[in-house]
Amino acid sequence: MKIYGGPGTAVMAPAAILEEIGVAYDWVDMDMDAGAARDPQFLKLNPKGRVPVLIDGDFVLTESAAICLHLAERFPQAALLPAPGTHERARAYEWMLFLSNTLQPALMDWFHPDWLIADEARHGAIKENAAARIGRHLAHVDATLAARGKPYCLGAGVSTADFFVHMLARWTRHLAAPAYAYPAIKRLTDAMKTRPSVIRMMARQGIAEAAMA
Repeated sequence: MKIYGGPGTAVMAPAAILEEIGVAYDWVDMDMDAGAARDPQFLKLNPKGRVPVLIDGDFVLTESAAICLHLAERFPQAALLPAPGTHERARAYEWMLFLSNTLQPALMDWFHPDWLIADEARHGAIKENAAARIGRHLAHVDATLAARGKPYCLGAGVSTADFFVHMLARWTRHLAAPAYAYPAIKRLTDAMKTRPSVIRMMARQGIAEAAMA
């Protein structure tokens, strides 16, 4: 397998899952600031010009959440998803879709208001609105985790959703109220930071522990 991504980007969760599974893979370090995702050769893999991209034999897959789910299903022995057709499996999908479709877009709006509108005078308002949405979404995640009384999204065992929470929590580190300010989220992310798979992923991408907060 091969995975393309820039350090600290949406490749973090699938790359950590690759490490968790223990499958051999090549890491292709993309210089996103230099426009690597717009390189013509890369665009042949992903015309959307986004990372991550997973190469699994002759199969090319994009979108971070899709890659996480594919890997969990491809390697069921890692037990990163409950059994198909169960309520627990549906709950895993619920978590992954909320994180990727609701929390992640709000974070992207905060990071890239220029993607929404060119007028820089309005970027501050966009970031303020995005920060408020992020806060509401983090509060929901925190309350849900706290109500269940377990360390991880699905209970006592780790799942794809926990790798995704760990990734998105890091993205909030520069906000006034980062994810680590929420007790139940911090409990989850603290646990994830100790997993050998996450430690290896961070080292491979050159992410310092201090940058995780």
